[in-house]
Amino acid sequence: MKQSPILRIAVTHLVSKKRQTLVAMLGVMFGIMVFIFQAGLITGLQKYMTDKIINNSPHVHLFRDSEKSATPLMARAYGSHAPWIVLRHPKAPEREAKIRGAGKLVADLARDPAVEGVAPLVMAQGILKNGFKEVPASINGVDVEAENRLFNLEKDQVAGNYKEMLELASGIILGIGVAEKLGAEVGDLMTLSTAYGQMDVKVVSVTQTGITQIDDNRAYVNLAQAQKMLNKDMLYLTDLNIKLKQVDNADAFAADLEAETGLQAQSWKEANAGIFGVFKIQNLATVLVIVSILVVAGFGIFNILMMMIYEKMTDIAILKSMGYRNRDIRRLFMLEAMFIGVVGGILGVLAGYAVSVAATKIEVKIKGLVTLDHLTINFDPLFYLSGFLFALVSTAAAGFFPARKASLIDPVEIIRGK
Repeated sequence: MKQSPILRIAVTHLVSKKRQTLVAMLGVMFGIMVFIFQAGLITGLQKYMTDKIINNSPHVHLFRDSEKSATPLMARAYGSHAPWIVLRHPKAPEREAKIRGAGKLVADLARDPAVEGVAPLVMAQGILKNGFKEVPASINGVDVEAENRLFNLEKDQVAGNYKEMLELASGIILGIGVAEKLGAEVGDLMTLSTAYGQMDVKVVSVTQTGITQIDDNRAYVNLAQAQKMLNKDMLYLTDLNIKLKQVDNADAFAADLEAETGLQAQSWKEANAGIFGVFKIQNLATVLVIVSILVVAGFGIFNILMMMIYEKMTDIAILKSMGYRNRDIRRLFMLEAMFIGVVGGILGVLAGYAVSVAATKIEVKIKGLVTLDHLTINFDPLFYLSGFLFALVSTAAAGFFPARKASLIDPVEIIRGK
């Protein structure tokens, strides 16, 4: 500082106006703190939800869309170049949910180098009855070992032991939401009813994935038991859940699989498009809020530097009369702006980290799209680096015009005015 008079003068200006300097620094600090906390909170929640979706849902879900309208027979027979064909309310044929040639398809997919695993599935709607309580549920007939290997049944269970399903044909695994609605616990006997009849089942495990839609509606039974319950043979499968080695390739893989098989192939991104649409809106709102805060902080710095210029007119005139050039005056006030930005940015980074850590300790007990006990914060170092760079850029932009104005002041006019 002794070898740099410009730096010494800049520090003197800032120290002589302690309150204004502190306000400017706090403005930058608050903006960066909010940026880091909001970015960490929003992306932390999004990452938590995405991980839950990826870990508990198939990357590609293959099924026959029984609700899709088929082309009328006459239209298929004559094509688009036929004479007048008028079909009013043709009766649509019933379309079976069964995947034809499912065994060969499973074997082919298992050999595909892009596929990590395939879990066959029989899906049906049923009603579970425990005492006087009845709850509709989505009944998934699964190969328990394959389901656990690909979708972490053991990791998600909060009570019981899913392995009992391997020995107990009438065992059932309940999502925690289904169990709570029924008031059911491990070991309880209840009745499962479908359109084909009913059967007695025993609760062997309760699972919690963290995804409310799954936990509140899903129950698992053995694949063979589901086929028997629906009066179907051992080749009957309605769905194939596929896990890929590269999850980001799900869209392309689903499109190719759909073209090859003629079945409906839905990637995890497509299945959760509504959730990711909400993510985009959240990110846009976060950016707008942060930009607004930084703009306000920038205006604060601009005003403070402009006030310093008017109050230091005599100092500027004296510096110029001593031989300091316009660029030296610009450098003086840019140094003051950058000093505010550096100190405010460092304080903002530290405050943002402290607030984020404190937020993870807060018990929230949220149950919406996902279940959360505590806030999840993303401590990505990129947020802290970006926040600090934002502080430098915003203060530099805010200090440029006051610095330029100060450099253009004519010292003769100031001295004459005195």
